[in-house]
Amino acid sequence: MRYAVDLGGTHVRVAAAQSGCEWRHQHRSRRVSGMTPADFVALLSDLIGEWGTGQPKSIGVSVAAVVDDEGYLLASENLGWKDVPLRRILADAFSCPVLVETDVFCGAAYETRLGAAAGATSALYLGIGTGIGHALILDGRVWRGARRGANAFGHMIVDPSGARCYCGHRGCLCTEASGLAQADKAASDVPLQRLALSIGNAVTLVEPECVILSGGALNQAWFDLDRLAALIPAFTYPAASQPRLVRSYAADPNLCGALLLSMEQS
Repeated sequence: MRYAVDLGGTHVRVAAAQSGCEWRHQHRSRRVSGMTPADFVALLSDLIGEWGTGQPKSIGVSVAAVVDDEGYLLASENLGWKDVPLRRILADAFSCPVLVETDVFCGAAYETRLGAAAGATSALYLGIGTGIGHALILDGRVWRGARRGANAFGHMIVDPSGARCYCGHRGCLCTEASGLAQADKAASDVPLQRLALSIGNAVTLVEPECVILSGGALNQAWFDLDRLAALIPAFTYPAASQPRLVRSYAADPNLCGALLLSMEQS
């Protein structure tokens, strides 16, 4: 059985499948505050034992963090982890091939292969949950940046005099249009306008064929896909082609992407 994990800012999702994304077992729980890498290994070990699936063939981990080519977690503000050799820790614990990748890069990889970006040469994938991450798909491939840090759409500054963000800056998009920022708030047009502004700037810069949205915050009261599509052109260079704006077809593209990438590696 192959395992996939999505280790996010708020929740942990674990699933097992023989292949593809046809899950035989699934688990979802709130991430315990202060969870350590050892706690994470223990959770995964408990689930493997509970499900009785035997030795994993592979493990793919999607994590809200900057991760290097060797599966070394460099930094994650949401998890509070820094400089963690996560791939090696999991490989030692479970004696199987392990892939660790930034969550939105996993999601974008899924979208290019089986999702809304299949057949497209360019796209922007946005994961809007506790925070806001992104991945660009250019010439059909996920662009990770010069040092694999091209994933922080939520830290585009939309209001320099705005609220202080956990990254240290003021007025980041994630302080207004994320799941955390809008939790328990009444519906308002402001977060949608800020999101439209940021997407419009990205369209002006890259002109992607499509923009794919995913994440739990899309179920909050402030989010409206049709209204967002109507707002974006006002923030885009007039000669730029407007992208197709869609929600991901998958319930959890990051989880599916982690599985697909781990299968390709192993």
